[in-house]
Amino acid sequence: MPLNVIVIDDSPLQLLLVARLIEKNPELTLLGAYANPLLGLVAVNSAAVDLVLLDVEMPEMDGFEFKAQLEKEVSVVMNSTKAIFQEQACKAGAFDFLQKPISAADLKATVSKMATLKKYFVPETKSITSIAS
Repeated sequence: MPLNVIVIDDSPLQLLLVARLIEKNPELTLLGAYANPLLGLVAVNSAAVDLVLLDVEMPEMDGFEFKAQLEKEVSVVMNSTKAIFQEQACKAGAFDFLQKPISAADLKATVSKMATLKKYFVPETKSITSIAS
């Protein structure tokens, strides 16, 4: 089952590039791409989102403020052209940090990490019939 993804980046070019990477990856479904983080925040808080690809530096609200305002648990992968933000992203609770430009290989590696962690840390659910047997 593909992961539902929302991308938030104030750069229209980055939005387009990352959206194309997501559309080419069968493990991901693009739910939306937002240049305005305030609109993106509303979308993330109201949709069934598994992953947010989030730019760190944006004029209306930076990625750290955005992450702090999330109303639910969702995996956030922060990204920036500046590697200096990697440690701060991890301390803020980001699942991962990707340095721009994001490549298909970078995105695939992050999705792989998510799948591995989900496999080992999310309990398997059993149907009622298998429990009754």
